[in-house]
Amino acid sequence: MTFTLWIAIAPILAAAQSKPAQKKDTSGNKTDTLKKPVDLKEVKISGKKSFIEHKIDRTVINVDALISNAGSNALEVLEKAPGVMVDQDGKISLKGQQGVVVFIDNRPTYLSEAALTAYLKSLPSGSISQIELIPNPPARYDAAGGAGIINIRTKKSLISGWNGSINAGAGYSPNWRHNESIDLNYRKNKFNFFTTLGYNKTDTWRDLDINRWFYDQDQQLTSAFMQSTVFRNRNKTPNIKAGMDFYVSEKTTLGFVFTGSYNSGRNRKEVGAIATGSAGQTDSLITALNSEQSKLNSNGINFNYSHKFDSLGRELSFDLDHISYSARTDQSFANRIFNTTNNSINEENLVAQLPSDIAIYAAKGDYEHPLAHKAKFSAGAKTSFVNTDNTADYFIRRGDVLLVDNEKTNHFRYKENINAAYVNFSKEWKKWSIQAGLRMEQTNMKGHQLSNGLRPDSSFSQHYTNLFPTVYLSYKLDSAKNKLTLYYGKRIRRPYYQDLNPFIFLLDKFTYFAGNPYIRPEFAHKIDLNFNHNNKLSIDLFYNVTSSMISEVIEQEKGIFISRTGNIGKMHFYGGSVNLNLKAGNWYTLNMYSEAVEIDFSGLPGNDGNTIQSFYFYVNPNNQFNFGRGWSAELSAMYVTPNQSAQFKKRALYNINTGVSKKILGDKGTLKFTLRDVLNRFRPQGEILNIPQTRATYRNIFDNRIGLVSFSYSFSKGASAAKKRNTGGAGNELERVKN
Repeated sequence: MTFTLWIAIAPILAAAQSKPAQKKDTSGNKTDTLKKPVDLKEVKISGKKSFIEHKIDRTVINVDALISNAGSNALEVLEKAPGVMVDQDGKISLKGQQGVVVFIDNRPTYLSEAALTAYLKSLPSGSISQIELIPNPPARYDAAGGAGIINIRTKKSLISGWNGSINAGAGYSPNWRHNESIDLNYRKNKFNFFTTLGYNKTDTWRDLDINRWFYDQDQQLTSAFMQSTVFRNRNKTPNIKAGMDFYVSEKTTLGFVFTGSYNSGRNRKEVGAIATGSAGQTDSLITALNSEQSKLNSNGINFNYSHKFDSLGRELSFDLDHISYSARTDQSFANRIFNTTNNSINEENLVAQLPSDIAIYAAKGDYEHPLAHKAKFSAGAKTSFVNTDNTADYFIRRGDVLLVDNEKTNHFRYKENINAAYVNFSKEWKKWSIQAGLRMEQTNMKGHQLSNGLRPDSSFSQHYTNLFPTVYLSYKLDSAKNKLTLYYGKRIRRPYYQDLNPFIFLLDKFTYFAGNPYIRPEFAHKIDLNFNHNNKLSIDLFYNVTSSMISEVIEQEKGIFISRTGNIGKMHFYGGSVNLNLKAGNWYTLNMYSEAVEIDFSGLPGNDGNTIQSFYFYVNPNNQFNFGRGWSAELSAMYVTPNQSAQFKKRALYNINTGVSKKILGDKGTLKFTLRDVLNRFRPQGEILNIPQTRATYRNIFDNRIGLVSFSYSFSKGASAAKKRNTGGAGNELERVKN
């Protein structure tokens, strides 16, 4: 796609005569910084850029290269990236694996899983320049994230004075939702100020059916339980990012960034169930009405410093981060059991207060030192401290009296310290290039469950040190258009902090969610061989082996289903992927991504040590049409065959999305209409396996078919080069904050 960059004539003439001082943005890319902004005549430079670029350690997606990205948001842009899947809950996976760590400008998002989804929906695509897919991150990054890293790069200001954009969107399915945002930047002399304000409001529903059949030791049916739950969730999420850069000199920059997200929600769950006997006769009817009010607030502060020693590229940078995360949730449960004549035979009313606080402190430093003959050495260190405090107070309501329910009440505290250091070396030859690194991480953790009158105090601690090597080896074949890259690396995935808390969360009288303080981290060894032809064809062959795999585990105790996170054994994940990018003139672009994967699970609960094999095929075509005169359209789809993930045997899934957009107001504005899941067939369903003496099925129906209309408008005043530095060192810690 043709893109336009406006710059002043004076900087071009100056660059032709002498090399200006250089600094680095968050990613390490060099940018020229002028001493004074100058407003002169302007020149228009046009060129082409590819949708996808492949580098030795990452795949780069140029957002503006897809016409239909105009007027969309960050989450919609991510859905179009090859190998990225975003499910109905906003969970992001890369190449079929969850556990992706998401960064914004190489810095933490400061958000929980749900709040991150809301933030990405309020982040306009017009403020994004690139998306980096890093399934195999180098040693500079935290070793956490078994599926790798997705780094979203926002656009850096090139304008002296004011510039920014406004964005608004609304959707209906069958309830209204909307989001708005404004992005502002102002630069004058040595100061650069920037802010993004966003607001996202959703009103969603979900219908979850879980059917269970219970058997005796002779596999004879003893009873059954058919349950349907309707979820109605209403959430409001304002968020803010604001900061300042101070250019102390041409070589030194100081920066400050504040990020805040404030979610308030009102959620309602209506449960209806039928319990039957061995002959299928109805024994009782169960109803439950559960309501919840919650506030989830996150505040993050980052101070950053960078100094460039010389024009060769030697640079030192530091980051200090503090993040506070606060959740306040009030719940009420009204459970009733009726006999076949509709007379109430049992009634239970519970209320719960679930406060949770998480504090994260992180500090890191990085040093880069270029060497002769296209070589570079880098090193760095990081330390982080995490304190969590979770309380679950449950009360039995009897009239106007509240009695403490010690069976469910608990108070859990958790502390963690991770110290890390790394070294990395890279070098290029005529056809060969290599990058090798080694990262060391020392983990110290301690958990403490306080007594509650029924259970005594209990605590645990773990201390371990691990080494994480990474190696990339790349070779150019007959020309620069054909390249082979081989990668090996080791990764770790630590549990969410809340999953370590053994508290019980009730869906209804027969369905619980519980934590597990004994979760161990999982470790993955990854090998990847990639062939790339001119950024148009990319073929990957990969093999991952994961031990102590972390996954949801479903247990059954006396007819009650308990879902908790645990270590379930070993996973072998191997297969291949193909990404094809083709263009037909300026009017049509096809990006086709597909993958075929075999997954072998061993050590699953209730499986007696047998190996379970699962194969799936996934395809995601994206068609872009440019009709001229500002009109463009998109038609995309996805399909994944039946497959198994741990205890869940899943049926096939597919959907179709379409959209049309029109540039208006002198190409500064974009109006877009999108229809997602046109056929309304995205309905995850399947079986829950390996539960002793139990058979279970599940089905989800969402308000996934959504009609959306959005508007975006960009403005600017002034012309001079500038830069905005956004950094941070607490990304891994924040990705482990969970709703």
